[in-house]
Amino acid sequence: MASEAPNLAKPPAGDSADQDAGLLLLPPTQYVPPLTPTNTAQAPDKAATAASARPSELPPVPSPATTDLGPAPEFHFTFPDRLRGWDKSVAVWLQENNKYFSGVAASAVVFEGERVLVLQRAPHDSMPLQWEPPGGGVDPEETILVGCARELWEEAGLVARRVVRVVPPPGSQDGDGVEREDREDRDLGIPFSNRTGDKFYYKFTFEVEVEDAEAVRTDPNEHVGWMWLTEEEVENCRTSNGSAVSFTMSSVRKQLLGAFDLRKAA
Repeated sequence: MASEAPNLAKPPAGDSADQDAGLLLLPPTQYVPPLTPTNTAQAPDKAATAASARPSELPPVPSPATTDLGPAPEFHFTFPDRLRGWDKSVAVWLQENNKYFSGVAASAVVFEGERVLVLQRAPHDSMPLQWEPPGGGVDPEETILVGCARELWEEAGLVARRVVRVVPPPGSQDGDGVEREDREDRDLGIPFSNRTGDKFYYKFTFEVEVEDAEAVRTDPNEHVGWMWLTEEEVENCRTSNGSAVSFTMSSVRKQLLGAFDLRKAA
């Protein structure tokens, strides 16, 4: 087993990175009802669309959001050697991998037992009241892994203990249909544009272990609540009480399912 590298990093001063973070994970979109596919460049997911179209007597009941996150902690997390390719600043990573994106975003998949964390977007934001894992834009001076840890703290109040693995984008399978995480890191992201479609970014998704999964807290300016979903609930886009769950994009749902598969195969 490869030794794990510690990452001892202080969060960047100020909050300027958040000013654009909400744009980095979004495809071009205008306001539409939450059940309408918002990424016209991406074919709608049939299971997600069917589940969302079915009537539900009860909406999903997220845990309430709070704002008292306090100061950001220093980040002391470890990661395996196979993730060293992301222990680089955005500028260095883009240059080394011959990518010409405007920036990089990172998303964190967090498990508690057999359930995964998702956050519900604020009603005043794009893709209102839809669900996603915590994530956002990586600041230029940060490494990609530190950016993932920072976004996890800022959006969910959780402290990263270990970055476990990269979660490949949907469709990154070998001949047996098994998700691969040993591909070149430059091929393991998903491209996205900003709202106006004039800038493009690259998003990576990582499975992250946290110090205390019960300490979830969110900012209602960005997310109005959160909940933990089982694999079956993600698959069916429906909670155990029968309420439909609409993800921000079909690729988000598929990537979460891929994360479940990777955990079972580990």
